[in-house]
Amino acid sequence: MRRLAAVLCLLLAALMLPSAAFAHASLIASSPADGVLLARAPATLTLTFNEPVEPLTIRIVDQGGASESVTEIRRDGAQLVLTPPVLGDGAHVISWRVASADGHPVGGSVTFWVGRRDVDAPRAVRSNDSLLRGAIWLARLAIYVGLFVGAGGAFFVAWMRAPFAPAMRVIGSSVELIALAALAFSVGLQGLDALGLSLSSLPDAEVWAVGARGSFGLSAAIASAALLLALLSHRVGGIGGKAMSLGALAGVGLALAATGHAATASPRWLTAPAVFVHGAALAFWVGSLVPLALAMREPRQTAVDVLTRFSRVIPFAVAALLASGLLLAVVQLERVDALWTTNYGRVLAVKLVLVALLLAIALWNRLYLTPRIGQGSPDSRGHMRRTIVAELVLVAAILGVVGLWRFTPPPRALMVATEPFFTHIHTGRMMADVTVSPGRAGPVSIAIQLRTPDEELLSAKGVSVSLSSPDNGIEPSITEARSLGDGQWQASMAVPIAGRWTLALDVLISDFDQVHAETEIQIK
Repeated sequence: MRRLAAVLCLLLAALMLPSAAFAHASLIASSPADGVLLARAPATLTLTFNEPVEPLTIRIVDQGGASESVTEIRRDGAQLVLTPPVLGDGAHVISWRVASADGHPVGGSVTFWVGRRDVDAPRAVRSNDSLLRGAIWLARLAIYVGLFVGAGGAFFVAWMRAPFAPAMRVIGSSVELIALAALAFSVGLQGLDALGLSLSSLPDAEVWAVGARGSFGLSAAIASAALLLALLSHRVGGIGGKAMSLGALAGVGLALAATGHAATASPRWLTAPAVFVHGAALAFWVGSLVPLALAMREPRQTAVDVLTRFSRVIPFAVAALLASGLLLAVVQLERVDALWTTNYGRVLAVKLVLVALLLAIALWNRLYLTPRIGQGSPDSRGHMRRTIVAELVLVAAILGVVGLWRFTPPPRALMVATEPFFTHIHTGRMMADVTVSPGRAGPVSIAIQLRTPDEELLSAKGVSVSLSSPDNGIEPSITEARSLGDGQWQASMAVPIAGRWTLALDVLISDFDQVHAETEIQIK
C-alpha cells in the first residue's frame, strides 16, 4: 500500500508541474497565420478552432510588451473574428484564452509582424499556478466522494432496504455537505483557471461569473441538486425517500455527462449516455460499501438479507460499468500505444490497475465470504468489514487518480491539437513565409506570404504549390493557390501520411518570368 501511495504521489506531482498547455479544444488555423509578415495591419483577425468555443480573454501584445484587450469579438461557428485596436509596424502577439465545449479553459498565442521583421516577438505570459491546480484537484476529489459515497449510499439504503444506522446518516450527510461546499468553491476555481489568474484573485466577482458559465456551471448545478436530494432522502422514508434517492443517483450520471472531455467526445450521442451509465453504475457500487460494512454489525439474518439483495443486482452494475468504461477508453485513446505514451493513458493505466484490485476483492467477497456469512461462520462478517474497508481505500485512490484527468487532454484531442508548421524560404529573388495548418497528416491549409529579399511586397500573377515525399515514394501533387491580396496566397491540399515532405513553390512573376523555391517540411 505504501508503494501504491508513492506511485500516486509521484503521478500527481508530475501532473501538477507547469507545462506548455492543457488543451481540450484546439486552434487549427488563424488569419494572419502564425509567424507571417504582413504588408499592412489587418482590419480583422480570425482564430479557427476544431469546435465552437467561448472567448474568455483575448489580448494583443505589441513588441514593447504593452497589451490591450480585444472587446469586439464575433462568433462564426468554430471561428472567432476579432476587431483589433490600431496596430503599428513590428511584432504583435494575439494572446487568447477560451472555454472549450468540455468546459475546460484553453490558452495559446499567435505571432505576426506588420511591415518589418527587425525585432523579436514579445512573449505571451501564461499562468502556471500549481497551487491552483492542486486546489482544483482536491475540490474535485471531495465532489466525487460526495456524489458516489453520499448520493450512491442514499440510493442503496432506500432501494436495497439496508438498515439505516445512525452512523450512515452521519457519514452520508457529512460527505454530501463537504461536497456541496467543494462545488461552490470549485466555481471560483474554475473562473480563476478560465481567466488564467492566481488564487489571490478569488474574491473578484468576474471570476465567479466566468466560473458559473458554460457546461461546468450546468454540471455544478445538477450535482448540487443531486446532493440536496440525497440529504433530504436521509430524512424522508418510504416512497418519498426512494424517489429522492433515485433522483440523486440519476443526478450523479447527469452531472458527469454534462461536461468533461469524455462526455463531449464525438459522437456525443454515444459518449454522453456512456458517461451517464458509467457514473450511475459506479455510484451504486461505491455507495453500497459503507451501508454493507454497517450491515455486518446487524443480526446475522439482516446481514444475509442485505447481501443477498445486493448480490442479485451488483453483476448488472459492474457489467454496465465495465462496458461503458471500455467504450469511453476506446474513444479517448484512439490507439493502443497512447496507454503508455500520453499522460492521459498513464492515468488510465493506473486506474485500471486499481480497478482490477477492486474487482478481485469484490469477487472474493462474493464467492467466498458471502456464502460463509450465509452459513453462519463466526468470523466471516468481521472479514467482510475489513475487505470493505480495503475497497473504500482503493475507491479513494481511484477517485483521486480520475481527478487528474482534469489536467490531461485525451489522445484524441492531442491528435487534433497539433500546431501549425511554419517555415521561411529565402532565395536570391524571393522570400516566402509558409504556414501549414494543422501540422499533421490529413487535409491542410497552406498560407503563403510573398516578399522580395529587401522586404517589399512581391506581386505575382500566380502561385503553384506542390507536395511530394521521396522517402515514401509519393510523387508531387500540384495545386494552384488563390490570391488573398497583399502578396498573400492560400492553397488547400491533402497530406496522407506523417513524415518529411518536400514543399515547392512556382511563383509566376510575369508571362516570361517564374521563380522556383522549395523546402523540407515535417508533418506529425
